[in-house]
Parts: sequence; C-alpha cells; structure tokens
Amino acid sequence: MPANVNSMAYVGDVPWHGLGKRVEQIVRSKAMIEAAGLDWMVEKRPARGAQPIGRKHGEELYSRYEIIRMPRPNSEEPEVVLGIVTDRYEPLQNYEAFDFFDPIIDRKTAFFETAGALGDGERVWVMAKMPDAIEVVTGDECQKYLLLSNTHNGQGSVIVKFTAIRVVCQNTLMLSLQDGQPAFRVKHSRRMSYRLSEISELIAAANAVYQKAAELFQLLAKTSMGDGRLDRLLNAVYPKSKTQELGSTTPEKWTHIKRLLDERPDLQMVGVKGTLWAAYNAITAFEDYRHVNGELSATRLGRVWFGSGAEVKRKALEASAQLAQAN
Repeated sequence: MPANVNSMAYVGDVPWHGLGKRVEQIVRSKAMIEAAGLDWMVEKRPARGAQPIGRKHGEELYSRYEIIRMPRPNSEEPEVVLGIVTDRYEPLQNYEAFDFFDPIIDRKTAFFETAGALGDGERVWVMAKMPDAIEVVTGDECQKYLLLSNTHNGQGSVIVKFTAIRVVCQNTLMLSLQDGQPAFRVKHSRRMSYRLSEISELIAAANAVYQKAAELFQLLAKTSMGDGRLDRLLNAVYPKSKTQELGSTTPEKWTHIKRLLDERPDLQMVGVKGTLWAAYNAITAFEDYRHVNGELSATRLGRVWFGSGAEVKRKALEASAQLAQAN
C-alpha cells in the first residue's frame, strides 16, 4: 500500500498522481465510497488511561477519547486509532459527510471524479468536477472542481476547497473565497432543510469564486512578467534569506522555476509565454511535481491539496494578483 494514500478511486482518466481504482460510471456518494474503500466506520471510545471526570445523561465522562477506525465487515483489518479528542467531539461517518454532495450530483451541478483516504484514514476526501471549463487563452483551459474533505483525528471540520486543474499540464490551482478564506465549511447538521440551504450557499460561493478566478487568470495572461515582476513574485512566495540578500545569490527554488519557464512546452504557448500567468503556473507545477526527500507520489497528494503546497499556491495567486492589478 503506498505511503500516505490509504485507498482511492477515480472516474475516467487516471489522475496526475497515478493512484487509485477506476470506477467506470457516474455514481452517487455511496458507490464512490465503496469503490474508494471508505466504507468503514469510526467509533469514539474512552482513551486508554483516561480518567472519569463526571457524568452526562447518565453516562460516565472521561478526560480523553480515542477515535477508532473499525474493521470493515468480514475483513481481517485491525482497529486503528486515528486521533485523541474531548468528550464534546462527535464523529461523522464517511457516508454522512459525503452524502452532502448527492443533491449536487443529482442536479448535475458536479460529478464525482476521485475519492480516497490519507494516512490510516485521518483525512478522507471526494473531488467533484463542475461543468464549463475556464478558458484563459485559446487552447489553455482550467477545469473547475469542488474538493470536499473530512477528518477523523479531531482536527478540522468538513470543508470544501475550490480547486482548478489546468488541462494542458494537470497542475492544480488552489483558490479562495471572496473573504480570503481557503475553504467553505459545512455544518455537521443532518437536517435536510439546513443541508439544502448550505448546498445553495456552496454553489453560489463556487460560482463566485470561479467567476473571479476566470477574470484574474485572464488578467494574469495579459500582464508581462517583465520589469522585475517575476522576481517580486518569487520573493513574495519564496523570500530570500538575509544571507542571500547580502550575497546577491539566487535561491534554488527560483532557479528551478525559471528553468521551468524556459523549458516547459505549455509555458511557451501563445498568450502564456512571458506573462504572470506563465509565472504563476510555473510555481504551481513546481509545487505539484517537485520531490521532497523521502516523499512518494501518494504523500505529495496530501501536501499539494491540504498541506504546505496548497498554501504556497494560494499565496502565489494572491501575489500574482497584486502585481497584475498594480500594473
């Protein structure tokens, strides 16, 4: 089993990271969960060594609890501790988190494309593709996605990230809401009236994010990276150290990104070459495909979607926008 990706399924073409089990048709959440190997339950139990701290509704309360990933029926899988939480934490099963998306799938507003788990199942996700790609310049399109994730380790809530994937080279672009927040947070409500309201809010937020993204991407494609803009962008994303500033040395990451700008065929396209759009995509491609010592493709997936790579790409987009808007 690859490090970090516990299990995964995908619809259609093999994803850029080359992982997972193929699902042949458009499916709802239950079928996607089963195909991705996410049809297991979690259970909350008093942690080993935890002390009783009182009673609530007739039940003993403890100082700490464990979230246990339970074996699937008729399997020989072991129980796995995913996290330590307080008594206030209520676990949300995978099918409860993901069936939030079923009305969106039923309305054909989006379609599941990948689903999976990272680590031992501490984080699970589904990615759904929305219709109508963003055309930045002729021949350069970005597909629009909703990336829903939930955690079972007590850290974070159910969130939906807004992610565009550039078709020509498969690098991922992480976007933000109008208020700068990186994700839309979904309430843990099981009441359908609330959930339908949240679905409408989510779709409205997604449409606003992607409309803004389309306008920004097109602006970047009209803005030259010359006049020192490339170095200002790189310094905003990968700041020089004091030693590098004093010695006028170029950071290694800058060198890699400038090499990508010179060598990658997709960054030589008419309307792309020499622009901030090319510079921004060189940074996102670098983050998606660079190799960190000891990191496998499966580990990289978590970094570029949920970890430091996602944050770097968001910072790169914000810095690119500031440079283009100041032009």
